[in-house]
Amino acid sequence: MLQFYGNQPPAPLNSLRVGGTCPHCGQRSSFTRMQDLIENVARSAKLREIMVVYHCDACLAPVPVSYDVVDWDPARVDRPRMALPVVEGYDFEHVPEPVARAIKEALDCLSVQAFHGFGAMARRALRAVEEDLAPDGQERVERSLEEILELTGLDDDWKEKARRALRPAPGVAEPDLDARGAKVLLSLLRDLTYQIYTRPGRVRWAAE
Repeated sequence: MLQFYGNQPPAPLNSLRVGGTCPHCGQRSSFTRMQDLIENVARSAKLREIMVVYHCDACLAPVPVSYDVVDWDPARVDRPRMALPVVEGYDFEHVPEPVARAIKEALDCLSVQAFHGFGAMARRALRAVEEDLAPDGQERVERSLEEILELTGLDDDWKEKARRALRPAPGVAEPDLDARGAKVLLSLLRDLTYQIYTRPGRVRWAAE
């Protein structure tokens, strides 16, 4: 996800200070422009979309960013987007492979902003947890999810949206998901697998 310091798009290209999560090293970092755009060539061709290459200041790997061109005098741009998807980090320690596989597919959907695909795979991940914990898996997942929702301090609307997104009732449509809603679901999924798998696994490892 990109972040702009100071001027926000739409703005002159040269005035934008860019940063975000690096798709290579996964760190939050500022990005430095690597090469000058040949603006006279792009202007004469009347390009409406350009790609600018930055480097991550943490790992120096190239980070290409696409922009829509608003104007060429001066070069003003809008709608920035990374050309390389950023996959969110996740702690899979002690998480069983069927559960981890569903979560990884969910993260792949999120990396390309396929938010409804992410929601579908998050629900599939919960079903995988229930199957792994059978015969009382559904009860344990519901109990853990409710405990996490209470601890978050989310308001009632967000809690209900999260419940509908992760555990939809039969015949009830899942809510529309945007970037913010997907981030909330991802945080809940992280907490759930940490509570059920990672934390107990680390304690057992320490006891051994």
